[in-house]
Amino acid sequence: MKHELLERLVHISDTHISRFGMFLPDRLDACIRIVNSLDPAPQFVIHTGDLTDYGILMDYEMAVEKMDEFEPDIIYVPGNHDEKNYGDSLFREMVSQVDVLNSFGKIVVLTLGSAIPDSDNGRLGRGRQQMIKQRMRGFGDDILKIVAFHHHLIPVPFAGREKDILEDAGDVLRIILESGVNMVLMGHRHVRNAIKVGETLLVNAGTVSCVRTRGRLGNSFNIIDLYSDGSVEVSEVGIPAGEARSIGRFTVMRGRL
Repeated sequence: MKHELLERLVHISDTHISRFGMFLPDRLDACIRIVNSLDPAPQFVIHTGDLTDYGILMDYEMAVEKMDEFEPDIIYVPGNHDEKNYGDSLFREMVSQVDVLNSFGKIVVLTLGSAIPDSDNGRLGRGRQQMIKQRMRGFGDDILKIVAFHHHLIPVPFAGREKDILEDAGDVLRIILESGVNMVLMGHRHVRNAIKVGETLLVNAGTVSCVRTRGRLGNSFNIIDLYSDGSVEVSEVGIPAGEARSIGRFTVMRGRL
């Protein structure tokens, strides 16, 4: 039986936009071109952090100008690079507020800040852990419930030496599993990955436009398609070629939608 495609979203991360860093502008331009030409078009794009490389004003000015070229709406979470050099103030002023519940049709996304200013480490803390419980409560089984933050929740294959995982990863994972979250979107490690833990799908995106790629994985972003049977397909799109490769199809919701 062929199941209907209900919703599509694009998951990008780690653009590291800067005039001075390891930013690859041609890769971001290619990503924008590919996303804007997708058919069907995505409901929205989510950027899971490290929008900028140094978190300075010139980075943010350049980032705001470039990201405006995407046609779909974009929601953001800050990364550790975004919060360097007091960049957290610029993120909130120029890009987005943090800890926001967003709704798009059959999808809700809770964006959370996991970055610690001027540190590569991440932490949600008890306040945001409780926010996951409170904000996810009350949504029915016909709504795809997503939590998004920058730092990885579990180790990511091919990412090298394990470091900078959420300091409170164990408690966060427990609350996510207990709160009925269907999917967690993350970045940080510059490696695409998708794996189910319990009933929750954990998805990392690779880097869109940073020179710091892993092995021959290259630059990429994810497309996530939600189907009427409650499954999602996660596909990696290589940049600049634009070729999509399925990472896997996972059941994340019960019953037909």
